[in-house]
Amino acid sequence: MINADKEKIFSTLQETFGFSTFRENQLEIIQAILQKNDAFAVMPTGGGKSLCYQLPALLLDGTCIVISPLISLMKDQVDNAQALGIRAAFINSSQTPEQQAGILTAFDENALDLLYLAPERLSLNHFSRKLQQGKIAFVAIDEAHCISEWGHDFRPDYLELAQLHTLLPDVAITAFTATATEQVATDIVSRLHLYNPFTVRASFNRPNLSYRVALRNNTSRQILQEINTHTNQSGIVYRLSRKDVEKTTAMLVNNGISSLPYHAGLDSIQRAENQEAFNRDEVQVIVATVAFGMGIDKSNVRFVIHADLPKNIEGYYQETGRAGRDGEPASCLLLYNRGDMMRLGHFLDQLPDTTEREIGWQKLKQMADYAELPVCRRKQLLSYFDEQLPGENCGGCDICLQGVEELEATTQAQMIMSAIHRTGQRFGAGHIIDIVLGAKTQRLLRFGHDKLPTHGVGKGHKKIFWRRLVDAMLHKGLLTTDGGKFPVLHLTPDGEDVLFGRQTFTLQMVKELAADTSSKDTPIHLHNDLFELLREQRRTLAKQQNIPPYVIFSDKSLHEMCRLLPTTPETLLAVNGVGKAKLESYGNDFIKIITAWLNDNPDVERPEPGTALPSSRTTEKMLSETVCNSGALAEKGFSLEQIASQRKLKPSTVATHLVEWIDAGKPLDIGKVIHPEKYELIKEQFAIHSNGFLKPVVEALDGQVSYDEAKIVRAVIQSCS
Repeated sequence: MINADKEKIFSTLQETFGFSTFRENQLEIIQAILQKNDAFAVMPTGGGKSLCYQLPALLLDGTCIVISPLISLMKDQVDNAQALGIRAAFINSSQTPEQQAGILTAFDENALDLLYLAPERLSLNHFSRKLQQGKIAFVAIDEAHCISEWGHDFRPDYLELAQLHTLLPDVAITAFTATATEQVATDIVSRLHLYNPFTVRASFNRPNLSYRVALRNNTSRQILQEINTHTNQSGIVYRLSRKDVEKTTAMLVNNGISSLPYHAGLDSIQRAENQEAFNRDEVQVIVATVAFGMGIDKSNVRFVIHADLPKNIEGYYQETGRAGRDGEPASCLLLYNRGDMMRLGHFLDQLPDTTEREIGWQKLKQMADYAELPVCRRKQLLSYFDEQLPGENCGGCDICLQGVEELEATTQAQMIMSAIHRTGQRFGAGHIIDIVLGAKTQRLLRFGHDKLPTHGVGKGHKKIFWRRLVDAMLHKGLLTTDGGKFPVLHLTPDGEDVLFGRQTFTLQMVKELAADTSSKDTPIHLHNDLFELLREQRRTLAKQQNIPPYVIFSDKSLHEMCRLLPTTPETLLAVNGVGKAKLESYGNDFIKIITAWLNDNPDVERPEPGTALPSSRTTEKMLSETVCNSGALAEKGFSLEQIASQRKLKPSTVATHLVEWIDAGKPLDIGKVIHPEKYELIKEQFAIHSNGFLKPVVEALDGQVSYDEAKIVRAVIQSCS
């Protein structure tokens, strides 16, 4: 058994992958694999799962067999590994028999570090025998949730993996997934027959992602508005049907945005070509159905738009997780209309299995709750995966950034219910809202509803207000629908209590974002002109080598080049993601561009050799006015409690402000914000637990410190690391 020491592990991390430190949990997983133990890891997308099996594959004798469900993704994964200098290959149905034979020969000769396979290949007897005869270091199963019927993406082919320990009795089995509840995780371990596995359940929190939900009222306009805030940045738009995908793609193209569709109605060749064009930055946007999986390893997706409601939170989390895989900021927008529940529910009602139908409806209602409840989006997502978000304010969703306002809306609710009652409870939300707004549609006039006492009583509010009100009344149980393709509104007993004045009704709404703050979440990077030059060089090299641009360097690496301005191989190696193989292959091209740019810009201040970059979890960005106000008070020596009192904010909100302040590299006298004794206690506990989680630190100090104080101290520690 080979048991590499830490020095060898870290030198491989630096030389091959170009990283100086591990992300959370990576080192422990790698050490478990090197000790030939089974392992199971639940890690979020962008959490660095692939490194957990790629690095030990370089240190162990034999080949790591990687099971991957998506043939379309294998080539990208192999291209990425080969760019790092890893001996990697895949076998799937896209290859000729001669190509497959050549790869199997390399496997027989122990000339591969990684071999990617689809799960169904294990059902072929001749192939199973070939694996048994070869030298296998360990097996890594990606997207392991596909083996669980409780998961959101069950694939029968994955059941073949249950035989792995029988087929390869002396080989360690490792499994990785980004989406698994506790129930699904237990099911995965059981079905794979993992033996006393080293288990990691990492945080599902993706701090670099921002989450927003908006009421869908003009789909095309809202999609365009969002994309226009991400000029020349890659993004994904998810639609519910193939027809909507084609319609949205055409709309984007007509508005000058390069876009391609991706859905099951396209033949496999066209899908592959469209995905390849997106991966290579040849088109800005891919428009896809939520029902058809997209195997993408693209690291620089800056936004994801769901223009329709996903079927469940697992799918939504996985789809939004395709944004910001490089750790840079990315936005996730969900356009919500309660009618989506009826559309999706119609398909659920066709399921013959009662249990499957009930589970589907339960998951759909959880997804609707996410969109409708005025609760921190991140907190809801983490709660679904059995994780608690410390504090009350995540600082990265519309609820936390914009706040929630409460409106006494009994009178307005009575207007809606009066219109429903007076029309015999036979019409849908759109028609009822038209009545209270005083519209004169042909349908409304035909039924004589312009003569109703409620016609026009709601002219004082916009249509979007009434849409939100109806959704809230449905959610609170004041109204119900009869289902069907065109759902009709009905009053409930609780609704009648409000209608007849026996109860009141309060509407909670996310506050509207001020018009001049729409771009404040967009990161501002140094030297954008240099970044574009580097990106163009990356695109040129990628085209020459027939690989996606992000395989050469991620956006994060290019941004670090713009900050460090390296002009020698030694300084380029200090950039995140630049290892020896990439330095040798691409270093000179990028050094030449940076050197030439510096010659054209002699007044640019160059960082001193050895200058530390900001924490990898931060990006230079424009701080909002409210963050600056809290930071200015902290600079003056005000404590956390004093700032909260003076600004009439919750301490958790101020703590979030100060974390942003610290992340941006602003000065802060921590000894005045938090008592020095408390600071030392918290710092000591973080050194003991070392995983960055707040809960074990706060619990270890048994009520002596708050989550807010621990959050601020963690930011200070990480800013110095």
